[in-house]
Amino acid sequence: MNKAARGDGRRVRIVFFGDSITDAGRDRSEPDDLGMGYVKLAAGKLRLLYPDVDFCFYNRGIGGERTAELLQRVQRDVADVHPDYVVLQVGINDVWCRFARGEEVTPETFRANYRSLVERILATGAVLILIQPFALKMGDKQRFRPYLAQFNGIIREIAAEKNVALVPVDEIFMGVTQDIAPAQFATDGVHPTHRGCRYIADLLIKELKKCLG
Repeated sequence: MNKAARGDGRRVRIVFFGDSITDAGRDRSEPDDLGMGYVKLAAGKLRLLYPDVDFCFYNRGIGGERTAELLQRVQRDVADVHPDYVVLQVGINDVWCRFARGEEVTPETFRANYRSLVERILATGAVLILIQPFALKMGDKQRFRPYLAQFNGIIREIAAEKNVALVPVDEIFMGVTQDIAPAQFATDGVHPTHRGCRYIADLLIKELKKCLG
């Protein structure tokens, strides 16, 4: 069991590193602002679950960023914080840029970038948890599915290779939206509603509890 879970007062640092799903409208001029998405919900629930733990939460999501941009700031926003845990959520913009900018991120490039991110984060000694990027079948986001499926396959391979926990958000959302309207979970197929954020936060906490006890 993590020492912090026993209430010995050790500080636990968790960095949430990603794109707009993590960013969720945070005020970037305020380093402690957690935004209005799954990060804020997860932080609140963890504090309730572990009242004796001195948590420090860092939202380091930036909307619109791809794996390449995260690589450029992984030292500053992750390694320099000396985290105990890192939650990595990125990938949808590597798909989106194909349609919005005409810039293709090939599977080979995505694999290289994502593996480098994982290796750089693991080198800090932190426990790493990966969150799948997702796109629900809504409007023009349906065209994302073939490319996203390929990238998520790569993420799953890297997670297995590096023995890293993976939260299969895309797979779970695709399952639950067989019976529930996708708009309940994402406003546009990509950006989660409050209900979608609760789902992500709860799935993430299940993984964190395995470490925190």
